[in-house]
Amino acid sequence: MNIDQSAGAKYAKAAANQPEPAGLSNSGSEKPQHNDTDDIPQTNPRNAPNADDEIQVTSQISNPHETPEDTSSQAPVRQDGSTSTDIPPARPQSSRDPEAGSARSSRGAARRSTTPPAPEPQKPSTVLRWFDYGTILPTLQNPRSYTRNQKIIIVAIVALSSFSAPFASNIMMPSFPFIGPTLGLGQTGVTLTTALFMAALGIGPLYHAFLSERFGRRPVYLGGFTLFTLASVACAVAPDGDDLVAYRFFQAFGSSAAQSIGMGTISDIYIPSERGRATGWWFIGPILGPMVSPLIGGAVYQWMGWRAILWTTAIFGVILLVLITLFLPETSMKLKAQQARPPSIPSMAEAASSLPAPVTDTAAPQSQPLRTRLTGNARKAVKFGYTYGLQPLTTISRLLFPPVGLSSLYASLCFGSMYAISVATPFSFSEPPYKLGSMDISFLYLPACVGYCLGSIGGGYLSDREVRMAKERSEDGETYSSEVRLRSARWGVPLVPAGLLIFGWGLHRHTHMALPIMGGFVFGVGLMLTNGTIMAYFTDSIPGQTASVVAAYNALRNLLAGTVAALTTAALDSGLRENWYFTLLALACLASSVFLEVILRYGAVWRQRRQQKLNQEQAPIAMTTLATQQPTTTASSP
Repeated sequence: MNIDQSAGAKYAKAAANQPEPAGLSNSGSEKPQHNDTDDIPQTNPRNAPNADDEIQVTSQISNPHETPEDTSSQAPVRQDGSTSTDIPPARPQSSRDPEAGSARSSRGAARRSTTPPAPEPQKPSTVLRWFDYGTILPTLQNPRSYTRNQKIIIVAIVALSSFSAPFASNIMMPSFPFIGPTLGLGQTGVTLTTALFMAALGIGPLYHAFLSERFGRRPVYLGGFTLFTLASVACAVAPDGDDLVAYRFFQAFGSSAAQSIGMGTISDIYIPSERGRATGWWFIGPILGPMVSPLIGGAVYQWMGWRAILWTTAIFGVILLVLITLFLPETSMKLKAQQARPPSIPSMAEAASSLPAPVTDTAAPQSQPLRTRLTGNARKAVKFGYTYGLQPLTTISRLLFPPVGLSSLYASLCFGSMYAISVATPFSFSEPPYKLGSMDISFLYLPACVGYCLGSIGGGYLSDREVRMAKERSEDGETYSSEVRLRSARWGVPLVPAGLLIFGWGLHRHTHMALPIMGGFVFGVGLMLTNGTIMAYFTDSIPGQTASVVAAYNALRNLLAGTVAALTTAALDSGLRENWYFTLLALACLASSVFLEVILRYGAVWRQRRQQKLNQEQAPIAMTTLATQQPTTTASSP
């Protein structure tokens, strides 16, 4: 028998035995499960497939309309079309069988009493590039083999890097009512700097995520914060308001690097059941930005003027570059898998791209006409421009996957409401009856930010608690459905609209400032109980593509936040009262919370359908690759 014929028969059999999506069959309602080992990159030696072999797909075929996907977590495709993340077939048991119940109890007790496995020995990375040198922490081949203290250091550096974007965004807010006349900008013009800043925070992550999946995390961190530092210096010396707005755009673009790939770094070094808590601690960085930056900005403005505020951000950028260089090694799982693969074993994408193409001109380049060479160079330039200019924007297509799109829309509405509070605070409290100065206004941000921190830490612990409980209820004690994380978000759903109503109606009634401040605190707790949990869920919704998913979410939430920030001042200037404006925001957040319940009900079905579709698309590719790269042999007759 011919090798390629046997492979074709094998994949025909796999297609015939393809299981139905969960929720569509009449026999059960099983959901795809997640396992802590699903994200570990796998490699496959190029041997001829036998009848019992598994064909492991380690990379997806690059699509010209999609960004390269991190497929280090893709599970092997077996003969029956299932993957390693599918639920093992449930063993039928009668509820009246006492032996079955006692067996389950004994297995649960054994799992609880089992000691944790010994940590994997640390192995240095097989490849070191020039920008990988200079780190105090070692660059390891398996990022999950870092020690607990080393992981804490990495999370702390990523959190501090993620702190930079909200720090630069909010540090000027207490001085907004006072710097407008200096720059010749009105109230709406000053707010425009924040709106464009948020727009850059939305666009930048799309490019950072695309580059990180091609070149790794570390060069994106270094390049992004180099741009952030240089743009901060340009802002400090800007001669007028128009130049300040333009330089602030590049400042935001550079600082957004950590927002897009920070969650990817967390998923690189932690297994799924530990990511919720790590995400909660990492999210303290972006949350401390709105807390600390108004205090620093108000004090610096009062003592040295508004340009000193921007020099402060430049100094902070230099400090960040030093810390990233010393304490943030390369952790990309996809890059490690590519480095570990022998040169003779290409990935699926490389194999597809290396298939022979029709040859139209065999002449040497030197003998080709000048017009032909110029046409070829022009095509290369167009391809380069598309690959690095337009293709990163296709990352936003991740929002078309319902679990990602629906959860991102809800989280973005809540995040935009946060900027409505941030923008309304300085303008409302600088007018009668409050008449507060820039330093006093900066202290008003503290209660809300305390709520952000409490919600972030609490949400991470609640998310991991739901995962642990789901694993204990599973048959093998390890698998769980990713949607269980979203159950903990229910604690924060009612707090978000409640905080918005208290804040808006407190301002409208000109009550004591304690009431709207308390509304900001309640809103902050609810915001992070929901958003922090959703961020952890992103790592499981499309495994191996965390950076792209988070980048798409950041694009939506920051563009929406910039729109809300611009609408806030416009609405308040036009005479719309604070109470009705924040009531509309509260109703929008409350109505969109229904999306979380929809994901809890149908998210597992959507994910299983997506995985089965990928398996069906990759099986013919694997067969073609084996048939074209292996010599044809004839099996001997028995």
